[in-house]
Amino acid sequence: MEFKINRADATLASKMLSLYQKVAQIPDGIIRHPHEINLEYIEGFLQKSIKQGLALVAVKEDQVVGEIHAYTPDIYAFQHMLTDLTIVVDPQQQGQGIGRKLFETFLTTVKKEYLYILRIELYVREHNHRNVKFYEGLGFQNEGQQANKIFKSAGTFETPLHMAWFNPNYTGNK
Repeated sequence: MEFKINRADATLASKMLSLYQKVAQIPDGIIRHPHEINLEYIEGFLQKSIKQGLALVAVKEDQVVGEIHAYTPDIYAFQHMLTDLTIVVDPQQQGQGIGRKLFETFLTTVKKEYLYILRIELYVREHNHRNVKFYEGLGFQNEGQQANKIFKSAGTFETPLHMAWFNPNYTGNK
């Protein structure tokens, strides 16, 4: 069954909540813990992404099976970036090209419609070599480690890599 990529809107929050709850249950699925995934969290990033960024969903048979979003921070000096990029794909739908298509559509949209955006930022766990290679294949550059940034449990931390993609069509004009 084919899937469609659409812009996300507020009416999809409950379907997105279900998706995020599934992804939070799998190891390394998302940095947030399952107890942090609630409607308030979904509505918060969705509102920011719609207002000052971009959010896309992959829909298959009226179900949200994937989502990607990022937004511009509320700091003037960061108006040229989209940050906190997050992508999730339903664990049962992974390996079908949904994540790649979401990312490609996201980056193409930024190149065409967001000429004032120079960079897009994300974090990836250093040990997740598959995802690091995936992001590098999309044109993201590794900007370095952030030692022990992710708290796992008392005395246990993970080191993410900070990665960035640069818009080749950047003009600075909104």
